[in-house]
Amino acid sequence: MIESTTVQLLALADEVPVGKVAHLAVACQRGRHRSVAVEEEVAHRLRTTWGGERGVDVEHHHINHGVLPAKGA
Repeated sequence: MIESTTVQLLALADEVPVGKVAHLAVACQRGRHRSVAVEEEVAHRLRTTWGGERGVDVEHHHINHGVLPAKGA
């Protein structure tokens, strides 16, 4: 999923006009915050590929909320 998302964003970036922004929202279910790890890895791969030529911002909306216990725990 991380690899395919990165590839798709790289292709999309070539279509975004200069001065415009492309957004990616990554959601997780049941409060486990896995989306944070996915978003950070995708951002890392984009930054590495672009070598600073394009900006990548990451914003975590609910990272300050506690992680819910595993189902059945």
